[in-house]
Amino acid sequence: MSMRGMVLLVRPDITSPLDGWSWYGAHQLMEIAGIPFHDNAEGWTNADVVVVPNTRRPEQVLGLVQKALQSGKIVVVGCDIALALLQTNMDIGAEPVMPIPLTPTEPSDLLPMGAYALLPASFTEITLPLLGEPLLLSSSKPTLGVVRSLDGRQGALVWVKQVGSGVLVALVGRIFETCGLLLSRFSWFANPHRRDSFLRRIDPLWDEQLRPWHRFPVVSFYARFFAWLLSALLWEQGKLLPLRWCLPHQDGMPFLMALTALHDVEIVYDDPVWKSHDNPNYCFERWLDLEERLGVRSSFFFLSPVTALPPHWRLNYEITDEPVLAALDLIEERGCEVGLLSIAHASENALAMEREKLEDLGGVFVWGVRSYRFGNTPASVRHKSAVGFAYDSSWFAGQNEPSFLTGCAHPFRPLDSERWQVLPLVELSSVLDDRVLFGEFTEKQRDGDATHLGIQFCETILALNGVTCLSWQQHTFNQRASSFEQIVLHCQQLTERALWLPAPKEIAEWWTMRNEVKIYARSVGKRWWKFEIFPPEDLDEEIAFVLAIPAPKRVQVLREKAALPTHRLATWGNMVIWGVPLILEPSECIELSVGVTI
Repeated sequence: MSMRGMVLLVRPDITSPLDGWSWYGAHQLMEIAGIPFHDNAEGWTNADVVVVPNTRRPEQVLGLVQKALQSGKIVVVGCDIALALLQTNMDIGAEPVMPIPLTPTEPSDLLPMGAYALLPASFTEITLPLLGEPLLLSSSKPTLGVVRSLDGRQGALVWVKQVGSGVLVALVGRIFETCGLLLSRFSWFANPHRRDSFLRRIDPLWDEQLRPWHRFPVVSFYARFFAWLLSALLWEQGKLLPLRWCLPHQDGMPFLMALTALHDVEIVYDDPVWKSHDNPNYCFERWLDLEERLGVRSSFFFLSPVTALPPHWRLNYEITDEPVLAALDLIEERGCEVGLLSIAHASENALAMEREKLEDLGGVFVWGVRSYRFGNTPASVRHKSAVGFAYDSSWFAGQNEPSFLTGCAHPFRPLDSERWQVLPLVELSSVLDDRVLFGEFTEKQRDGDATHLGIQFCETILALNGVTCLSWQQHTFNQRASSFEQIVLHCQQLTERALWLPAPKEIAEWWTMRNEVKIYARSVGKRWWKFEIFPPEDLDEEIAFVLAIPAPKRVQVLREKAALPTHRLATWGNMVIWGVPLILEPSECIELSVGVTI
């Protein structure tokens, strides 16, 4: 029996914004969760799970869904697909809750509502938001959670139904669309579809209805929920779903959280006329000393304007200033990195010129980018990717308090919503900014409680094994470095030193490599499986990779008949996540035998 590509993600023809966001949300949910998947629809026969996001034209995918069910696959569909199956007289184990909303003929006909899904208590007790009107269906079959619409109707969030020899999993709540929308939140206001009634209604929905969840990473939770759901269903069929753990390991110990630091360099001098190292705003060396003591590695983002500035903008420094050049040298000497605080958003050429000027005049190499006075557009993330940045760590200037504006505690890859493509650029989105933390943009200045809020933010990320980016401005060392230090020390204590402290570019490189690791699995006997793990094709040096195995019992992992150490990483409902630290070498496949105790 050949190795199997366990999960297939079907990309339907994208004919409306909702189609695009549904597909993108499903794509990134699986990347974040570490689910190995492919998108070659012709290879559906070798898949154990077929995931079909919602589409305005469900008839395009119904044939594939029906064949997959007849072949014994687990088929995950959105509510629109489930309704189309019901209309073909297939028994899907559910009936509609009247009235059924009319199928939209144009994007402007979409009617978004707020829906609230209560997930099963065995997994977690929390109510989460969903964007977009659910097609409510009630089912007598096993269900997970409840979707409640704003007008008081309710139905199942997810239900599971045996259909022939296959298993149908229907997502009534628009989980995929919700995640796709949140991850592309930064470019909504400039989205080409903004004139649609959908986005005109989604914006106030975010502002008013989602406020209770702004401190919770909704997308990262749904990613974990989806991985748990597939793991549990496959286990019932006698199969294991191997996952890519979201963090690497060190000396065989998997990391439980990552933390890095970002410093915007907007102010260097207290008086721009008197350009001297000897002033209270020149804090480069003090930051580097503190971070070296804490083991933190950071990136400093410098302004490099080559585009025409608005008349009211006055920059505090030039790259060619002697104190600034000295700071650039010091940053690289101390093992940290330099990034671009970008003003250009209009074109790829303007962004490339900014980067080129900073690199040429500063004598440095620029890895990452942040947007200054935020102004993203659907094209700007494409420009950042095309120029060759490894990562983007922009934050939204409308933020008033620590929150997860994209709903994500992990890195992710952004969407080019003009072309409906996932870009190779890595977004570092869970940014805790000192200006936001201390209430600089509101009338309520926070002092004593600011550090506590920052710790709460990081504890939420730790609960989902994510990545924290502490963003403290370069010139705020004297006022806010103590809070920075307390937060880092608290994270080190919480993780018992299982805290990864990389430079931002290392996170981007790791996330890219991790998502390209291929994993195949097949059963070789009762409670035994064979796993094959292939490193990325362009890997030129070894990487510390953690294989995650969800199973209800303890696992035993053998390589060439020798037992490998396993670590209990987390518990998801009835599944325990076991981590197996591995070193992946270029062009070397690793074969493992995996057994689960009875």
